[in-house]
Amino acid sequence: MIFYKPNNLNQLFEISEKFEGRKYFLAGGSDINVQIKKGLIKDEPLIFINHLKELKGIQHFDDQIIIGALNTFQEILNSDLIKQKFPFFQRSLKNFASPLLQSIATIGGNIANGSPTADVVPLLLVLDAKLKLFSKSKIRVIPINEFYRGYKQFNLNKNEIIGAVSIPENAESGYETFYRKIGSRKSLYIAKIALAGLKKISNEKIIKVKFAAGSLNEYPRRLKKLESYLINKNHSKIEKTEIKEVLLKEITPISDLRSDKDYRFEVCLNLINIFLNT
Repeated sequence: MIFYKPNNLNQLFEISEKFEGRKYFLAGGSDINVQIKKGLIKDEPLIFINHLKELKGIQHFDDQIIIGALNTFQEILNSDLIKQKFPFFQRSLKNFASPLLQSIATIGGNIANGSPTADVVPLLLVLDAKLKLFSKSKIRVIPINEFYRGYKQFNLNKNEIIGAVSIPENAESGYETFYRKIGSRKSLYIAKIALAGLKKISNEKIIKVKFAAGSLNEYPRRLKKLESYLINKNHSKIEKTEIKEVLLKEITPISDLRSDKDYRFEVCLNLINIFLNT
């Protein structure tokens, strides 16, 4: 196993271009270090990037809040700018892992890991976040809901990395918010299911609504069919059976060591129903 430590972004891409096969970008290492100990990563090159200032910082630019891919969850939780603009987002991440992991795990790593259980992704989905993807020649910007193409399959071009996350500064404005992460314990657990939601109600009718689920399918995703169905419905008169019918057409829950697909479906249905009726 060979380690590389580029001095800047340009050198990072020069090193990356040398390797045609699989390679790993090491930042906090909360996941990669586990894979190394298990022997899942042996001969692939590791490129250390956690020192690159170009991939750090939380800034207000135009009408967007830009979070560098290498910002840790601790930095996000301690950010006054995030607290001011996205109190729901910040509050929802308080139970993300232990304080130790919060201090090393990065937002870019949580997204790039491609796990169905990624805590931050459902939140970013309902906030209409975009990803800034860096390469040697340009920056490509895509909505985060276009990033995943399957289980650990990504909308990434060759030698392209996640450089930053961009969230509209008014993404939470005027919305009622909801986030639940269900697991086997009260804290420090991997989610069996996570659901994030935003809604706006006017005269008892739903005028805007967004849902995103994690740990349910092969990657976190928006529930677009459900959102479309709910628009202009009276939120207090929506039957649980209606929601179930739509969900059956939209999601295909997974079964794994933490839970089975039927449990995940029922919990997701219950959480949606709770949010719509509160």
